[in-house]
This record gives sequence, C-alpha cells and structure tokens, in this order.
Amino acid sequence: MIAAILMVGGIGAVAALILGISSVTFAVKMDPREKAVLDQLPGANCGACGYAGCAAFAQELVRNTDAEMTCPAVKGETLQAISDILGRALGAGAPLKAFVRCKGSPNATQNRFLYVGPQDCMAAQIMQGGSKACQFGCLGLGSCVDVCLFDAISMGEDGLPHVVKEKCTGCGKCVAACPRGIIQLIPIDASFAVGCSSSDSAKDMKQLCSVGCIKCSLCADICPFEAITVSRTSAAIIDQEKCHRCGLCVSVCPTGVIASLEVPAKARIILEKCKGCGICEQICPVNAASGTVKQPYTIDEGRCIGCGLCIEKCPADAIERVSS
Repeated sequence: MIAAILMVGGIGAVAALILGISSVTFAVKMDPREKAVLDQLPGANCGACGYAGCAAFAQELVRNTDAEMTCPAVKGETLQAISDILGRALGAGAPLKAFVRCKGSPNATQNRFLYVGPQDCMAAQIMQGGSKACQFGCLGLGSCVDVCLFDAISMGEDGLPHVVKEKCTGCGKCVAACPRGIIQLIPIDASFAVGCSSSDSAKDMKQLCSVGCIKCSLCADICPFEAITVSRTSAAIIDQEKCHRCGLCVSVCPTGVIASLEVPAKARIILEKCKGCGICEQICPVNAASGTVKQPYTIDEGRCIGCGLCIEKCPADAIERVSS
C-alpha cells in the first residue's frame, strides 16, 4: 500500500518537474506592447476589426507593422495612445454609424398574422417570413438591440429601433443580426438617408405601408448633384459621397421616407474677403446668393439649404458654414 502511494507520488513529482521545465523551455514571450495596446482597446470582442477578439487584434497590431487600425470604436485620444505605444502612426477608416432603413411603425404598416413566439427577429422571420405584410419592414423584436455591445440601439415608442449616434461605433453587429438586411452602415456625418429598402411597386407599397418609398423619382429629379438613384425595383438610394446635404429631396418626398439625420449648417459670406466675383450666385441651386459684381455678395439664410457648393467653388475662400 505504502509502495503504491510512493509510486503514484513519485510519478506526480516527475510529471510536475517535466511540466515545469517545459513551461520555461517552450514559453512564448509576450511583447509588453501587446498588453499595453490591449488595455487601450474597448474589450468588447465584437470582431468588427476582423479578428477573433481584442487580444488577437492587439497582437496583430504589434507584430505586423503594416496592420492598420480597423477597430471602429477606437478614435481620438485612444488612437493616438496606441500609435504612441507602437511608435508609428495609425490611420483610421472613415467613421460609420448604423441606420435602420425602415420607418414602418405598427401604425403605418399592416400585419399578415399575429405572431406569438420567441421575441427574436430570426425566429419570427422563420415563421412564414415574419408577420409584417411588407417583407422589407422591420420586425420590431429588437434582436439588433440585444447584440449591440455599446448600448447604442434602443426600441422606440414607435416600435422601431433607434440608433444613438454618439454611442454607435459602426461595428456592424446589428447589421449581421437583422434577418431582413435593413440595417446599413453609413458615414457618421451623413445628413440624409432613405428609411426604406423595399423593391415593391408603388401600387403594392401604398397597400402595405404609408411611409414607404413609392419610386416616384421626385427626389432624384430635384437633386442638383445627381446623388440619388431610383428604379422600379429599388427604393431611392443616396450616394453619400455625392450628397451635399441640401435637403431638397426631403422637401419633395410625398411619403416622408427620407430621414433627416443632421441639420446642415448654412453658408455665410465673409464680407472682408469677398471679391464680388458672383460665382456663388451663378451656382446656387436655390438662388440664395445675390449681389453686385465687384461688391461683397450676401446669402439669404432663409433660402440657403446648406449644400456647401458655394464654399467649394469660391476662389477667395470667402464663404464659411455657420450653425443654424
């Protein structure tokens, strides 16, 4: 009995010794910068950076000198701190925010049947394609809210998810969680976006939803920058790179489906710099600029739509944006 105990104890001691030696011999030394970078990352492990988690991304940033900052939650002082740790400048992609392409609240849409089941959008979608009559409408069960790691989405009184711009990091978790694909990432400074993604005809849309896109093309026709495209089988789409945030599209939309996300700042002429060339008057799409050649021009704030075209074209750099 004693011999058996001694034998087992001896085997355990030898095994412990082998493990101890192995842990020292085969130890992988961690660059202290990895820990420092990891401490700066949000720790959400959302995967939006393209890696398995924050630790894997920190390791990549340290070991690969060509790696760029792809974490959407890192910006400003945090980005600078990581750059200082790595000893190289890190470029950050254009910040994005989530936008829900649906304005169809229960009061504006119809249901095909009463859904009774798990409060999960995917489960509801599996159940005969969801209860909502519009197959492109938000199911309103909040799966996007559940997956958001930054508490940036909440369900509103209208039964639709609402995104808090200041909290949204553009990680895309909500985009992946939506079974109907109606959440998209748009530039964080986007002023307007179309709250509908339906491909239904105008006739069908009018029967399904009172606030959906009816493909009338009024927004595309009035846009002076050709930033909006509409087709018979596609709701209006705004090209954010072309959009000058003038808001003319909102003013003509018959269903109010174009959402105003930001109030564009108006233009104002700096009288001391104005040379009186008149270019602003020539290019203004709403005739807000006026004046006499070789004299300082003025801009009517009441008519100005904040498109910024005059600011881009002014050769004297004499026009600035002012908050409304």
